[in-house]
Amino acid sequence: MIALIDFVSRLIGDVGRFVDVFVNDLILGAGDPLSALLVVVGQVLIVGSVAVLGYAAVGALLGEIGVKLPSLGGRGRSD
Repeated sequence: MIALIDFVSRLIGDVGRFVDVFVNDLILGAGDPLSALLVVVGQVLIVGSVAVLGYAAVGALLGEIGVKLPSLGGRGRSD
């Protein structure tokens, strides 16, 4: 249980540290807007891909118990 609490606190701290590094080092410190844009685009791509994979995984798990989620691509099975 203590390991889980340490993990969550470390995760929250790392998110805060990322925001601090992003604002102070990339935006204010470097003065290079391209670096900030690349970091933001990379984060959006990672979050989007994790969200789609998570949706597919949850849909597969729920499909095993009979709950059907809508298809994202419209090319799913026509039952």
